[in-house]
Order: sequence, then C-alpha cells, then structure tokens
Amino acid sequence: MPTKKTTKTIVKPASVQLWYGENQSLLAIELSKWLGLFRAKYPAALVRQFVYNEVNQSELAAALHQSINSNSFFASKTFIVITDCLAAEAKSEVGKLIEKACSQPPADLILVLIETKKIAWSKPLPKIIKKSAEAGAVKLKEYLELPLVEIERWIVTQAKERNGKFAPQATRILAQAVGNDFIALDNEIAKLIAWRGDEEVRSADIDLLVTPKLTEDVFAFIDAVGRRDMRAAQETLNRQFAQGVSPQSLIGLLAWHVRVLAMVRQSLDSTDKRLAARELAENLGLHPFVVTKALQQIPYYSAERVAWLYGELSSLDVKLKSTRTEPEVLFSLFLSKLSVLKPATGSGLDI
Repeated sequence: MPTKKTTKTIVKPASVQLWYGENQSLLAIELSKWLGLFRAKYPAALVRQFVYNEVNQSELAAALHQSINSNSFFASKTFIVITDCLAAEAKSEVGKLIEKACSQPPADLILVLIETKKIAWSKPLPKIIKKSAEAGAVKLKEYLELPLVEIERWIVTQAKERNGKFAPQATRILAQAVGNDFIALDNEIAKLIAWRGDEEVRSADIDLLVTPKLTEDVFAFIDAVGRRDMRAAQETLNRQFAQGVSPQSLIGLLAWHVRVLAMVRQSLDSTDKRLAARELAENLGLHPFVVTKALQQIPYYSAERVAWLYGELSSLDVKLKSTRTEPEVLFSLFLSKLSVLKPATGSGLDI
C-alpha cells in the first residue's frame, strides 16, 4: 500500500499584530529581528516607523492609506510600525484606517502596533482590535518580565544563533547580573562570544567583562528594612512606582533577592568556617556582586526572618492579584509588617 505523503503546513505570522506589555526591551529585540528578516527577504521593500502624536497624524494616515488601498498587483511589500497609536480616536482617520487593516488585512502589508503604556481595553479602538484578534485577524502578543530560568533559556538560544556557547553556570550568572534588560543582555552576549571566540563562555569571563545591572533600589529597600528605616524603605518604593515599575515586577525582584538571602543564610549557618564573598558565590553559582550585597544585609536576617519575609511577599502577591486595593496601599501595609524586624545575630561572615 503506497504511503501517504505528508506536507508541512507553513503558518505565516498575522499581517497585523499588537505588541504590548511591561517588558519593552524584549519587545524591542524581537522587533529588530523581525525588521532584519523582512529586509533580508524583501531588500527593495518599504519600512516605515512612526511614534503616534498629534503632529504626524496626516503623514501616518497617508502611509496607511497608501498601503491599505494599493492595488495588490502593483503594490510592494511594506512593513509599518506604529508606537502608541491606541491613543488615536476610533473615529479619526488614523483610527478608521487601523480598523480597516484589522478587518481586511492587506496581503502586502505587515503592520505592527506597539503600545508602551497600559492598554485601556474598554476604549473604542483597543476594543475593535481585540475583537479582530478574537476573530483571528490580528495577533496580540504581551511581553512580560521573565523569571530567571526563562532568561537563562533566552541566553542559550541567542548564543546558539551567534554560534557561541555558554557554560551552564555562566548562563545563570549572566541572567542574575543583567536581569530583564534584554537590550543589555543582547550586547553582553555578543561581547562575551567575541571575547571567547570558538571557546565556551565561562563564569570568570562574566566576572571580568560584565557590570551587574540589578536594580539598586531593591538592594536599598532590603537594606532599609533591615535597618528598620521605614521612611527610607517607603521612599524607595515610591521611587519605583514613580518610574513606572509594575507591582508584579517589583514583587519578582524582591522575591528573587529574598531567595538569595535564604541561600546565603543557609550556607553561613551550615558551617563554622568564615566564608569570603567570592568563595560563597562560587559555591552557590551566583554573581560575586550579588553575594557581596547579600552579605552586607545578612546580619539583619536570620533563617526564620528570611522565611517569614518570603511568606509575606507571597501573601502580598496573592492580594495584588485578587483584590482591587491600590498596589501602593498594599505595599505600604506590607511595609508596616516589616517594621517588626530586628537585627539577627551570629552572622559568621567575612566580606
């Protein structure tokens, strides 16, 4: 009996996409890749990028009108990127053209809408786009802050694309050092691979070449809580919110740092030996910078207090997701509980 031939179905990306979310650096990296692939495939194609505002509405409307209404026989491939266009009124010319592109996606147009702000889905234009997404005409893609394990996987993938390789511990240390800043991560990966050539990137290379970019405000917050300086801790939180850091991102950063404190505390409590920061970092697979910061804070945190703090963070995370109380209020209540912390004793450290 003759075997039945199977054919691969190639799924093309939706020609209209809406990208949004707090992880704008990862979004920017993906957009750069898309544009690179598009230019390589269509060297003569037109690429246009706009940041929506009151001044450029006419120019933007003209570009959209030409791309959407061109005769497909004579039309050339076009890639249009519009940032923050959901501020447009649905009944404006730009709004109507975006609606038309969503309902009748042109074959020769790739339209990527990027939102840097939180989307109000109840407003007319976002509602139209969401409805088109539900019908399959538009793809929605949310870029969230990634946990460390996902950042590590991303590093491995990017290294392979550059024909490079990272030792597992080096991957972990780089993820810890740079975090969710994917533009910086991309640059560091390229630099490290160029440095090592055909050889594997090691932890020592990262110690030598990479300056950690972990949020100083997270360290400042933990420091302030440890010193029972609640005013400084509150100011740190206020600064984070003023900079637009999302509550979930802040929870993630704090939880990660508390886990580091737990690892350091456990290592110190399990030996009578006085451990130096670099030795401890090597044992735990952490960046020396991170361990040095943790060692400065560990006198305030016994194992019991670290566990208690992690439990309070978990409780705060649940409340943020399940109540309508403002995040700033929940964080202030969380902070009031932390004011009971007192310095721990018997740190056994050697910085």
